[in-house]
Amino acid sequence: MTRKKGKHLSRENREVIEAGIRNGDSARAIAKRIDASPSTVTREAKAHRTVKAKRLSPKENASLRCAKRETCQASGSACPTCSTKLTSCKSCRTRRCILTCPDYEPRMCPVTERWPYVCPEHCPKRGWCGLPKCSYDAGDADASYRGTLSSSRSGICCTQEELDAMNAIVVPLAKQGQSFEAIWAEHAAVLPVCVRSAYKYQGLNALGLTSVDMPRKARLLPRNRPDAGASKRERVDRTGRTYDDFNELPVEDKARVVQGDSVCGFEWNASDILSLHLVAHTFQIYLKKAAKSSPEPVVAWLDVIERELGSPGAFEEIFGILLVDRGSEFDDWAGMERSCLVPGAKRCRVFYCDEMNSNQKSQAEKLCFKVHNLSYVLSGVMCRNASRPCETPCARHITLV
Repeated sequence: MTRKKGKHLSRENREVIEAGIRNGDSARAIAKRIDASPSTVTREAKAHRTVKAKRLSPKENASLRCAKRETCQASGSACPTCSTKLTSCKSCRTRRCILTCPDYEPRMCPVTERWPYVCPEHCPKRGWCGLPKCSYDAGDADASYRGTLSSSRSGICCTQEELDAMNAIVVPLAKQGQSFEAIWAEHAAVLPVCVRSAYKYQGLNALGLTSVDMPRKARLLPRNRPDAGASKRERVDRTGRTYDDFNELPVEDKARVVQGDSVCGFEWNASDILSLHLVAHTFQIYLKKAAKSSPEPVVAWLDVIERELGSPGAFEEIFGILLVDRGSEFDDWAGMERSCLVPGAKRCRVFYCDEMNSNQKSQAEKLCFKVHNLSYVLSGVMCRNASRPCETPCARHITLV
């Protein structure tokens, strides 16, 4: 799978690299498949490979695993609590120096230090080799890359000297009552970060300022942030179902469009309404459904209508073209289009208004009564511009309960 120039490698690109390494391909051959340079492939394979060290045995000389063992002259410095200088750290039998030594560097097999940076699949020494085992897995590599990408954007991105210089300018002025915006308007050329980063650093206690020293921030209430564990709405592929695609339909198809909408009451209501407006007949149907943003209730009601009509052909004749907004209750276009009576058959075509342009189905928006107390509509039949339920069914609006 190819990629755009200057873009990071994707999971699919890494799967191509994994397959190429497994097949013994060169870095240049793999690079051509993903439209990248050979150096990108080699850096990726080495940086995000999986390295597994063999577990230390009880009597093993752990210092033999260090690449600097031959030149190491450390004595009494590998362990913080060591009090003797008589024995070199690499010869110590009391503790294992590699577990605490800040200069430890694992000794790697020479074969894994060149392309493809992994252990050969049929290496004759694999059974007894004590060196770290290296492999490349696309899933693990992508997870490692995502972790690196996240950590590189966290913390403070300036040196201690830059931070001290910024404090020398910002702290006195802020304690005089100046806002960060005013300080940066005057001293932006000599400050290493922008205003937004300065607020972030102050929140991390990196600046010599508390929130009390910033009168405006002390007056602000905490922001209501969404639950990090809440599930995110999945992206819906609306290719071929946009409002531009709807406009390309023949005039006779656009004339028989049915506009769909949802009518919501109070947020504590257990139910809301699905409205279907038949533009050609100026006829609007209200259907009670569960007050939730999932598309299952909408699909279920369309299934009920199709069963009542008896066939997907009859449904298509009346509800063949549906135009809805981009609310999450209409996300399942496949469920709305498929027939519940004939497997594999389609009963309608679904199109979506543009984002923030629900006026593109203005007839449904105007005629759909915005009810705040759902008991009015759900108790009987509601007529247009009426303030209470009608005594008899209206010729223009009907509620199905």
